[in-house]
Amino acid sequence: MADFRRWFFAFAMVALLAGLTIPANAQSSAVTCNTNVVPTTVRAEAYADFVGDYVFSCSGGAPTTPGSIVPQINITVFLTTNITSKLTAGGLFNEALLIIDEPNTPGANSGRPILNCGATAAPDSGPSGPGVCAITAPAAIAGVPNPAGTYDPGVANTCAVAGTYGCGRPNIFQGRLGVAQNTGQNNIVVFAGVPFDPPGTLTTRTVRITNIRADAEFTGVSSTFTQSQIQMNVSISGTTFVTINNSQQIVALVQRGLISVNSGANAFVSNLGFLQCNTENGPLFNGTSSGVIGTIKNGAGLGGFGGLAFTGSNTPIVRFQEGFNTAWKTKNISFLQTTNGTSTAGNGSLSTGGYVYAGTVNYPPDNAQNVPGANYNTESGFEWNSSTPVPAPTNPPNSTSSQTVQSQGVPLSSATTGISNAGSANQGTRLALSFSNVPTGSSIFVAPVLFLYRQSATSSTCSPSFPGSACATVAGGVSGVMVLTTTDANGAGAFSPPTLASTPTSTAVVQVSNNLAVYEVLFSDPNSLEQVDIPVVVAYVSNLTANPPVGLPVTGQISQVAGGFAPFYTTSAARQPSSTLPVPRFIPGNTPLNLFSVVKCACDILFPFVASVGGFDTGIAISNTSLDPGATFGFGATPQQGAVQFWFYGVGANGGAPPASVTSNIVPAGQVLTYVLSNGGGSIGTNPNFPSSAAVPGFTGYVIAQAGFQWCHGFAFIQPVGGGPTASGVSEGYLGIIIDGGAALNRTSQAAEIKAH
Repeated sequence: MADFRRWFFAFAMVALLAGLTIPANAQSSAVTCNTNVVPTTVRAEAYADFVGDYVFSCSGGAPTTPGSIVPQINITVFLTTNITSKLTAGGLFNEALLIIDEPNTPGANSGRPILNCGATAAPDSGPSGPGVCAITAPAAIAGVPNPAGTYDPGVANTCAVAGTYGCGRPNIFQGRLGVAQNTGQNNIVVFAGVPFDPPGTLTTRTVRITNIRADAEFTGVSSTFTQSQIQMNVSISGTTFVTINNSQQIVALVQRGLISVNSGANAFVSNLGFLQCNTENGPLFNGTSSGVIGTIKNGAGLGGFGGLAFTGSNTPIVRFQEGFNTAWKTKNISFLQTTNGTSTAGNGSLSTGGYVYAGTVNYPPDNAQNVPGANYNTESGFEWNSSTPVPAPTNPPNSTSSQTVQSQGVPLSSATTGISNAGSANQGTRLALSFSNVPTGSSIFVAPVLFLYRQSATSSTCSPSFPGSACATVAGGVSGVMVLTTTDANGAGAFSPPTLASTPTSTAVVQVSNNLAVYEVLFSDPNSLEQVDIPVVVAYVSNLTANPPVGLPVTGQISQVAGGFAPFYTTSAARQPSSTLPVPRFIPGNTPLNLFSVVKCACDILFPFVASVGGFDTGIAISNTSLDPGATFGFGATPQQGAVQFWFYGVGANGGAPPASVTSNIVPAGQVLTYVLSNGGGSIGTNPNFPSSAAVPGFTGYVIAQAGFQWCHGFAFIQPVGGGPTASGVSEGYLGIIIDGGAALNRTSQAAEIKAH
């Protein structure tokens, strides 16, 4: 940033000295221009976002003599960050355009067609090479020069052969890269050899510079109340002296486009713990069910949407929130229109003052966004896409103007400069979920279609945003839609939705591949702050032959998710103009957040006092009660098995340290483990329970036992050594205390059986 600022100060001094040395006769014939710039808001995460158009209106000077060649000037654009407008040809020409006298604009110029330098009717075959045209000044009217007709293709030429160099009236000129000031610093675009006919005093000349993309992430977001800015300066050189007043202008303000991506307090369920011994959405994992989007069982106040439910217990949700109203955009205006200048059905229907979502998920071809200065609120800029022979003319968005334009059907074209690709984005706004640490043996699924809704909508009426939810039925709740698409590892590629996405109301889910889920926005309301909730469905099948079960996720491993815009890149090339990288493009997503984990199945029991000293001994019994009648009585237990580990706290033999923990053999469902402290004796049914080293004679204290199954109960009996229940002396029996979730002494994150405690 410092380099850019020093450069601007130097530029200002050079401009001042140049102005002081202009001859008096040149000053008297000078053209004076005033700027008119409306800054846009760009995304702080973006490498290539459009800044606002730079417009200057000029008057004065001596119009070119009719029949003479209009003098040429070079117009150079400087930005306070890299210019990342798409390269269109030869690593030199880019999509930046300079438009003169606002052709194809509602009002007086609605019938003036667009004609670019390099088209058949305005060849660029002169000595200066591609992208440079000559114009012959139009014939006089009543003896007075006609500079108003210089850039009007409908005005007759006075040259001999139409269609030859110098015999056209182009009004659009294409930019090319300037010289990099330093390695990696490309902040200059040049419009070379632009014919500039001084307007004189009878008309005004308007020059618009558009389709300038900027590296906004370089600027970043200010940490104070001062708004981060991107500034543009324009310099003009040539035989005609042109002065631009206040040439340095703010063309963009930088804000975060994705203000929060979270699964925490602003979402519904966070960092869920799935139990390793319980199957989660087994049919979905096995491919025998498509699954459904429905009830979020652990989400407060979210039950019952659409009467649908997962077979599993939990569904984490990630929420994306729009940072400012126009941060999420469609690829082209065709996605918003249904009747306004196109016969292709889109995703919107007209309403007074704008567009409203119509409930569809179409992906129409681009329409021509060919009205200078119109605010389309799309990822594309000024474009006349050449995907069809004569693209449909596009009137301004219906909230911009009630007047229409009558395009002549002349698309932007050139044999050498690639101008036909100018302004066209590769995709609409894409939002990506990048998953990491997904446990082995598990799969994650997401919905193919998700609705956007306004952040002002309450969660009780408009959350979550999947089909079948309350949000989909609340009048005015849904403001747009986004659809899952297959992409490369960076989230780039042509839009390719899953088959299920063809039905917007489908509640089925799609498996995430390569730990990346990318959605493209197909309709968004530019007048609303929007958000979207993405349920993440976890699926795996338990294997009860071992604990941990074979093929199941690793316990204690926390799966995370990073959310952000797509496509995303980390290379320095993403900060430079490119002919291959998509536009727009972004930095990678936010810092990963915890999403879910698969935790060990356990039941934790506290035995508050045990002893095997002073003539006393303690016996412990732990029941694996997972072999309940189950569905017959509605107990809901699932047969599980696992070992039991004992942890000793207190005083060991002869006042020493407590003994190390000991672990039993596997306790099958429906069996009881017994254990005697003094000798490690006992059994599991008729089988041995512990190795002989499990004895802990001389110990006094308490024991915490962790069973590898959810459903357990424990009993301890303290008695004289060798004595029985009827022997003389003190004895005591008590139930072990379950210390898992729901118990009065909840100390763990386990969900174990706590009946009678």
